Amino acid sequence: MVYTVVIRLVNYREWIESLGFDREWVVQVVQSRIYSDIQSYVKDFNGFTLPLRYDVQVAILPRTTHINDVVKGLEELLMRYPQINVRVDSYCGLPHEVLTNDSNVGGCDSTEVCVAHIDLNNFTLRSVSEGYYKPYVDVLNIVSTLARKFMGKAVLQYLGGDNVVVVTSPNYLDEVIKESVDGDVKVGVGISEIPRKAFELAAKALSILRSEGRNSKYLVLRV
Repeated sequence: MVYTVVIRLVNYREWIESLGFDREWVVQVVQSRIYSDIQSYVKDFNGFTLPLRYDVQVAILPRTTHINDVVKGLEELLMRYPQINVRVDSYCGLPHEVLTNDSNVGGCDSTEVCVAHIDLNNFTLRSVSEGYYKPYVDVLNIVSTLARKFMGKAVLQYLGGDNVVVVTSPNYLDEVIKESVDGDVKVGVGISEIPRKAFELAAKALSILRSEGRNSKYLVLRV
């Protein structure tokens, strides 16, 4: 099984409104710090955190995790933000199962995490020739398009630059690859029972595609 931990800022609106109108910089600073703290904590358990909406963040952890201890540790960690009421809940299942299921309970049959890391070709060169904004809009368009196509089957996350990741089950890998390679992209895929390792393998697959100049638009690494 795979664990998904959902971290919610349950008084998000009340907290924001308490800051006055000169608040957005405060919101961005605090949200970024919370994400940094969660990511730094979860990686020690071979997990990985998706910032998602920032008021809702998601940590993916392997089946070997003592999940109650991790939840308790996160709750204690986030007590350093007393102005925010943070709720930490754990579920058995992958993020797309947990976050889109009406009963809010994931399936416990998934043992592996599949990460597809989508990389836009020539993104840096395009940023020089076209300016920084248009390539950024192209990335957002990919996220929007694929997020709708994969609803209920995967969760997408934009991680900055041209880095877009799709987190799913190996059961949906063929569909994810088919839809993701429809464009001037490369897709590195990592599959592992350890979430952090799946992200590592996806990055490694992309590196191999770049360095070897392969004709294929995707590469799958599994361990």
